Amino acid sequence: MLITRETPILSSFTETISNLLRWAQRRPRNTYSIVFLIAILSFVLTSGQFPPAPSASADSARLVSLYVDGSKHVISTDDHTVGEFLKRAGIVLRDGDTTDPNAATVIAGNMFNINVYRARPVLVVDGTQSRIVRSTSQSPEAIAGQAGYKVYHEDEYTSSVVTDFVGYGTIGEQITIRRATPLTVKVDGQVRSIRTQAKRLDDALLRAGIIVGPKDTVSAPLDSAIVPSMAVAIVRVSEVITTETSVLPRPTTSTTDPNLAKGVINVVSAGADGSKTVTYRIHYRDGVETSRQIVKLVSQTAPIPKVQVVGTKEFFMGSVEYWRPEVVAAAAQWGIDPNMMLRIMNCESHGHATSVNTATVNGEHATGLFQYLPSTWRAAGGTDANIFDGSTQIQITAKKMALYGTAPWACK
Repeated sequence: MLITRETPILSSFTETISNLLRWAQRRPRNTYSIVFLIAILSFVLTSGQFPPAPSASADSARLVSLYVDGSKHVISTDDHTVGEFLKRAGIVLRDGDTTDPNAATVIAGNMFNINVYRARPVLVVDGTQSRIVRSTSQSPEAIAGQAGYKVYHEDEYTSSVVTDFVGYGTIGEQITIRRATPLTVKVDGQVRSIRTQAKRLDDALLRAGIIVGPKDTVSAPLDSAIVPSMAVAIVRVSEVITTETSVLPRPTTSTTDPNLAKGVINVVSAGADGSKTVTYRIHYRDGVETSRQIVKLVSQTAPIPKVQVVGTKEFFMGSVEYWRPEVVAAAAQWGIDPNMMLRIMNCESHGHATSVNTATVNGEHATGLFQYLPSTWRAAGGTDANIFDGSTQIQITAKKMALYGTAPWACK
């Protein structure tokens, strides 16, 4: 490798100059020649031009700038990794020393930089404990971590010089950890663990970004001194002014109609809901409403009642045999089999004229002797008022069966 400036080969040049100076002292008449020779050597030394070291190849193509022990050295090398290079250059890494890049890094490119960082002894003091660590870091937090201490972001550090050389058995830098005090704060539905360097509670809360509102209550005075493992609870108390609109449900007014089948309801007027808009003052504790007061009534619209007529007329429920005479007469009129009608009636309602099926079909219930859906009943010529009338169901069903047979019914 081609070496410039301070490398292992430098010592030979220094030794040569020392020998020349001693020789000049013994032979004063050659002093000018010696001084001239030293000037040339000094020029070569400061300009970084040294002859190639025996270990360097003649065709070495990579130049490395080595920064170590406060000096810069430019070296031509054919080594492949940083570790090989440092070993060839005679750089000894002691405990804690680091390099950038690391020793396994491949030297690539025509120009390459290597930095060697020397570790220094640092005494880390944490309360009554102390540890010595060798470190290249300039970060007190990182050095404390290297010493094996668990540190926190809120901890602080002071740096000084070791004064008790005998007691600690070292000289150099001392880092003292000033621990933050831990405490817990219950606020906004959460329990937060914080650490602080503050001396008072109000300052600690402010540093943690916890703002105490003017109406909030705190379990300890804000000027309380911070002590380890202190527990504080903050209850958020607030009042808001808000305007809300609520619905006033419409009432229902009903009248009865003895001529309308029982269970039938005819709506005369749908009516309308009213509304009320009120401004309130609402009191909250930790987000839960505890009370409200009316500030003013902004507006109110009275509801309009719903008007309806409810049928009360009751029909005989009957049985299949009860309806036989009417079925026989209607079947003869329309030329169909009365027994077929009676069989289907028995299957559908067992002869009960007011039978209502509990099953829902498109929002409707099958009704009456032959279980018509209300919409189908109306389409066949019936009305909501006579759907429970057994005699009317028999007449309409006889006509429908004469036209379409028994296809509309599930029972056959």
